[in-house]
Amino acid sequence: MLRIGTRCVRNTPKGMLRVSTSRIGKLSVRSVSDKPDEVFTKLSDENDPQRDAFFKYSWGSWLKNDKQEKEKRITKFSLEGLNSVIDDLYKQSIENAKTLTKDGIPPPAFLPNLTVSLPHNVQIADIGTVNPNEKVRIVSMASIHEGKHHRIYKIDTNADKSFVLRIPYALDDEITLASRLKSEVATMDFADLKLGLKVPKVYSFGVNTFNPVRQPFILEEYIEGKLLMRDWAPLESDAEDGKSHKEKLSTVINPISKFQAKLAEVQFNAFGSLYFAKDYSASEDAAYEGETKEDLKNRWRVGPSVERCLWRKKQAVDFDDRKQYLGPWSISSPLEIVKCTALIEAENARARLALSQADSSPEVVSEDILRAQIKTFDNLAKLAPALINTKSTSIPKMENLLKPRLHHPDLDPMNVIIKEGDNVPYLVDFEGTSIKPYILQNTPQFVAYDGPKIYDLEKDIEGYKEMEESEKAKLEFMYKRTRNQFMWESALNENLPELISSVAPPIKVLRNPYVAAIERKSDQEYLLIEESLLQLAEVWPIFANNKLVNVAEYPLKYSEEEVQKHADALNAYHEKLISEPFAATQGWMPQDMFDNLVQSGILVKNQNGDYTISVPDKA
Repeated sequence: MLRIGTRCVRNTPKGMLRVSTSRIGKLSVRSVSDKPDEVFTKLSDENDPQRDAFFKYSWGSWLKNDKQEKEKRITKFSLEGLNSVIDDLYKQSIENAKTLTKDGIPPPAFLPNLTVSLPHNVQIADIGTVNPNEKVRIVSMASIHEGKHHRIYKIDTNADKSFVLRIPYALDDEITLASRLKSEVATMDFADLKLGLKVPKVYSFGVNTFNPVRQPFILEEYIEGKLLMRDWAPLESDAEDGKSHKEKLSTVINPISKFQAKLAEVQFNAFGSLYFAKDYSASEDAAYEGETKEDLKNRWRVGPSVERCLWRKKQAVDFDDRKQYLGPWSISSPLEIVKCTALIEAENARARLALSQADSSPEVVSEDILRAQIKTFDNLAKLAPALINTKSTSIPKMENLLKPRLHHPDLDPMNVIIKEGDNVPYLVDFEGTSIKPYILQNTPQFVAYDGPKIYDLEKDIEGYKEMEESEKAKLEFMYKRTRNQFMWESALNENLPELISSVAPPIKVLRNPYVAAIERKSDQEYLLIEESLLQLAEVWPIFANNKLVNVAEYPLKYSEEEVQKHADALNAYHEKLISEPFAATQGWMPQDMFDNLVQSGILVKNQNGDYTISVPDKA
């Protein structure tokens, strides 16, 4: 029998697992403050309703459509099936010990149960051992992270080994989910075997619901340690000695910058994303040139991109219609990535508009906003071929900036674990990693800053010392954001000096429309893309004179009426962000905050089941 609650499962002497409720930090926080709730269940009883809470999303709530959003994030899987996968890995590890050579790296093993294992990782030292004739079984289980796109569980076994089970939310069609998983595992494999990066070992994965786990999944190594985020202090005040604050910030910036440098080492033969050779049979071309190890020569291929912006919320367009925009793209056409990103967004907006007009849309969406999106993305697609002069001699080492290199979309201290004991940083969560030119790779979000730049408060700001404290605080915030980004760019110059031109101000301006497109999270953020297009129009003649762009005349035309209409819409959007709490998170908030606001009467449930904010009468 299993004792089961909503967050943690443990095996009891009588064979019962215990699941307890506790919200613990990403991948490896070992202590919790709340005593968990527990119930019992049998491992073999797949239909026991008492275990349902274990699979339900609980880390936050939405003001609108809360029930539907949570249902999309239910990650119910077969505990018994997972147990069989882990026990099978144990048997594979014994066989691998007999057959694998020390230096040999066998290809992925595609198994009859529709899982794939990586034999070079499936070793006794990693899987653990049990007594003769004993099966490996799960003895405890905990949900340790409910992210934006997937759920993470920690699995402990009687072989004294722990694993991480990652299950993506069913937010996309099966083909998209499968492509994402295949590419993510192949990229982690490449980072490990080719680049020598410290990443969690992947033992097994399945890309659909037909495997024993009955969910797409990745089973990988559990890294015991702390998140690098715990050391990140972006608003740290400058020290008087001018060193100690830089040293503190550098403990986070430097290891992430070194990860980025390693990822950029290999130059690929196409733009797209990485896959195992067997998972992308449409091409027989090697992913890159110059491989000397026989075991690695035919291991990977460059296939369609799984960059997040190309699949996120694209259900309105069938996958067969989408795939024409996903690549892979020729090394000679780097700007085709920008064009295809714009085209797939425009096609998605058209499909959503058609559904809305036919009164068949499952979402409540403004048709005016969708029309505006279509126009904006069509504009970006039209601009793309002229956006950057790929033959420019005004940009130092342009040829290096255009070569296909790995881009990890979440280089962030939240995705780095400092391993306990040896203090070594591990990079995790490779979801959405793509191959694209460095000139299109934006600054990581944890240091990115596009506001007013202040490098020295007293020198750059006249009368700073005499200002009110509230004004000083605003300026200090801008200064610290500027400082952090400058430190990142200094680290880039140290680790990747041949690519430092990618952060030159003109390159950032040219890249801004594309960056705004790939980072768009809500419908109204098309306004940020349009804003960057308008800003680019103002400086285009200067860029053209310096041969930074392909044509002398800006390809887009805006009337005064259109410019004013955009300005009004952008101002209204910013006012909405200020006046409507949680507008920036599309109505999502952490569960603790949500519960407190409901209990205090600030959030009130209406007849539709949605929540509104109640403003107390001033009288």
